[in-house]
Amino acid sequence: MKLYGLIAVVTGFLSQACMCSPGGEPAKVTVHLLDEQVLGETSELDRSTFFNVHSSYTGAALTADDLEQLKSLNVGFGRAFDGPFSGHQNGTPYPDTAVIRTRAPGVIARAKADPLYAYRTTRRIITDEPGTVFNMQDDPAEMARYAADILEYNYEDDFRPDFYSPISLPFVAAGKYGEDQAAVRERMTQVIARIGEEIDRRGLSTQVIGYTSAWPMMHFWDFGHWHGRMKMFMDVAGEHIDAIDFILMDATQYEKDDSRRSGSRVEALMDLVETYGAMKWGKPKPFAFSEYGDVSSGWPEGDTYSPARSSAELNAYNHFLFSLLGREDRLLIAVPFITTKSPWFYKNPKNRWQPFSADLWRPDPESIVDNNPTRFLETEKMEFYRLWCDVKGRRVFTESTDPDVAVYAFVDGPDVYICLNSFKEEQHPVSLVLPGQNAEPERVEIKRMFIPRQQAVQYTVERTGILPKELVLEPHETRIVRITYSTPVVSGRTVKTRTYYSDTCLQPIVADQPVEFCINGVVADAPTAASLRVSFAREHDRSKKPLLTVNGQSIEFPDNWMGDDQANRKGGFFGAIPVSVPDGILQTDNRISLIFSDDGGRVSTVVLDVHSGN
Repeated sequence: MKLYGLIAVVTGFLSQACMCSPGGEPAKVTVHLLDEQVLGETSELDRSTFFNVHSSYTGAALTADDLEQLKSLNVGFGRAFDGPFSGHQNGTPYPDTAVIRTRAPGVIARAKADPLYAYRTTRRIITDEPGTVFNMQDDPAEMARYAADILEYNYEDDFRPDFYSPISLPFVAAGKYGEDQAAVRERMTQVIARIGEEIDRRGLSTQVIGYTSAWPMMHFWDFGHWHGRMKMFMDVAGEHIDAIDFILMDATQYEKDDSRRSGSRVEALMDLVETYGAMKWGKPKPFAFSEYGDVSSGWPEGDTYSPARSSAELNAYNHFLFSLLGREDRLLIAVPFITTKSPWFYKNPKNRWQPFSADLWRPDPESIVDNNPTRFLETEKMEFYRLWCDVKGRRVFTESTDPDVAVYAFVDGPDVYICLNSFKEEQHPVSLVLPGQNAEPERVEIKRMFIPRQQAVQYTVERTGILPKELVLEPHETRIVRITYSTPVVSGRTVKTRTYYSDTCLQPIVADQPVEFCINGVVADAPTAASLRVSFAREHDRSKKPLLTVNGQSIEFPDNWMGDDQANRKGGFFGAIPVSVPDGILQTDNRISLIFSDDGGRVSTVVLDVHSGN
């Protein structure tokens, strides 16, 4: 029986062949067009989950033409600072329910009078800054009553936001509210919990997400960061929220080594939250990612716009996206940190009409009339949405022999979209295999996005009649290959993917002593493919290659994972390493044992993915 891998990312130049084999042994990427992959209950790609802009349709300076352009690129709205407390920022006393109900018809009428009201959507996150929402004196129950009143009465059902993050980045601001930051974090958590509880009590459609962790360093201080922040939040507020909210950011540098959270580290972060959620509630809460991207720094021009500076974050959007696409069944929404227009920034005299670094449009400095731009130009951020604008359809099963080369594929009638992304720092060859598909394509379109270091994005679209069998991928490149056949691609079987979690986490590592995890209740229908993700945190000089046994049988532990070695990151290595499980080893109840040769650190989680075909 063939063993399939879990997640793969691949990128490369179409025009380059792999005859010279740059970068070592080619990664083999296999796209099983006839195997429909089901995550949760569906195989269909929900674009509204992933392809959003960090703005509301009412974003400052937006026009109908701007919104039509976003619509043509199949982009939705993601997040804006227009939560309930934006209309009342002074704390107690909050307007009572009768006052809010009296004012509500006027609030709704003004919203409907907006000339852009036709572009409204419920698929968005509303939030407020900590200084707008929070203080240590007010009663969380009264704050929850006020927030729920606004959501209930100031929106009609077809406009009420789907998601509400009560406090944006709350714990980052904890130091502003007292010396005892642990007490402040607990109070913030109580506020979020009471808001979630009240919204649930009223049966409103809005889902509460939190706590909006900004810089998740969960393994710091021997996972003290985890215990004092995310775990505390899950313990106190988890019952009353609908999704766990992260903000995921890389930190790339102009000249210094990059510091990335994308790749193995974000996989380990998500696995820890999911595992603890499964232990606590029987199954994990889904995720919501209200921002993901990059905070690029060290540019000699600072915040001054240049095509190269505007391109710097594009790799991070794609890297995080490729991790999130594999968890669509447990993800409500994800918003890349790409904003629209930012008058608050470009109108500041010190910024001299420069755009905010995350903006899609920049004011043309030569178009200023009466202190307002009359013309806007696109920034390079728009290429992210152009790259992905057409991708849709049902998911098909894929595999890659290299965790640094990730792949997803989707089929929509006669069209196939093969989406590839490289986490490598160097060129690498890739071979592309489509078993069981003998028909010749009518046409092939290849979109590629490559950002040479310190340079502007190279975004190209190539059309041909030939499907490449071999590619060379540039560092961090993303490529989407669209294949069009003369007739629809029809699946021959369904591959159901199920994820299983252990009943423990955060096990300490002692030299030559087994670290054991149990994963029980596994449905392992034949034929079956399976993969473990083993996550651990260790100092950089400690071993990352334990002896692994599953149900008493030894399995070779790999020395490769998604992304870099994190050598320049403080706090040591923290990441997830995928391990293929050979056929015939899994049972209903499974015991996983890891033995390291040296002391130190913890195995945070062991997660099992099982793929069953029928």
